[in-house]
Amino acid sequence: MSILPLTTRIDANLGYACNNDCLFCYFKERKRTRNSISTQQAKRLFSRIKRLGIETLEITGGEVTIRDDIIELIAFAKRDLRFKKITVITNGSRFCDEEFTASASAAGVDDVLISLHGSSARLHDKLVGRGGAYDNAVEAINNVIRAGISCRTNTVVTAYNYREASNIAALIYSLGVRKVNYIYFSPLDDAANVETDLWVRYSDTASHIRAMLSLYKDKFKAISIKVFPFCLLGGYEEYITNFFQNIYDPYEWDFYNRVRIRRNMLQRDLAVAAGLLLFMDIRRILQIGFRKSCYESIVRVQSFRECVKAHVCRRCKYDYICPGIWKSYAQRFGMNELNPVLGKKIKDLDFCLRKRFSDYPIEPYA
Repeated sequence: MSILPLTTRIDANLGYACNNDCLFCYFKERKRTRNSISTQQAKRLFSRIKRLGIETLEITGGEVTIRDDIIELIAFAKRDLRFKKITVITNGSRFCDEEFTASASAAGVDDVLISLHGSSARLHDKLVGRGGAYDNAVEAINNVIRAGISCRTNTVVTAYNYREASNIAALIYSLGVRKVNYIYFSPLDDAANVETDLWVRYSDTASHIRAMLSLYKDKFKAISIKVFPFCLLGGYEEYITNFFQNIYDPYEWDFYNRVRIRRNMLQRDLAVAAGLLLFMDIRRILQIGFRKSCYESIVRVQSFRECVKAHVCRRCKYDYICPGIWKSYAQRFGMNELNPVLGKKIKDLDFCLRKRFSDYPIEPYA
């Protein structure tokens, strides 16, 4: 039975304007063709999210800190709407300024999630398409930690940096960060059409991720390996968060309400109905309850659209809790890397997360 509670965290995307030009960006076209939302539109979005019972708001873009109103919006979310936690997702280009960091802290930001994709300026700046970005990110981490704000990092794993997994972890650890995400390059939206060859095989990446985890799993408070097959990271399954685990991971977003906010309630409910009919059996629904069943059904619909499995996956004990791999990955590399892990079938989507969050409920920013 799934014993972890559903996440109560969600993102508020304020637009796609950004001062980086990341090779792996999901929104390259949208940065050029769509405007950021206004201050009042942002406040209405925050208010709508709050009415849904969301406790943690993650403000994202684009690069939200280049907005002139970002401090006002943080204060509105914290003081007026009384969100318990406010996160800003950023490349660090404003938090590298001490005065800005102090203003954000005073306004009520609790947590800053900073992108760091290389252990050197050469590599990081190449990946994000802006000179000086590495120095900005490092100084931002220093400022955020000095200000007493929780700091986490995102690293997108690509063909350029997968061998650097341990070096990046060493840098992040030396800077004082204790919560990290490694996100395998996801060919979604505009990133599906990237010209640069960012792809790397899971099997080539796995040994470097394993080496990093063996060195740092007991040093970091939280490590998440995102969008990675369980069968290729044996012994470290508890660190994997895929589509199905997102809804139970306290650091991830509430996809059920996210669809409602980004699209509309009708599309959300249609997706839930399809998921209940196609992917959920009555025993599962009775076991976990209707609310969790709705959440599980919608992520299953998402994975059905985006992912594919090999025939051998049916024999794997993780079959039910693993979404498979990106369809575009399978088209590029095939699925011969996937090897079933034999054993009793696991049915609970949060099974591998339980060890990572064994003391749940946790305070994510402690």
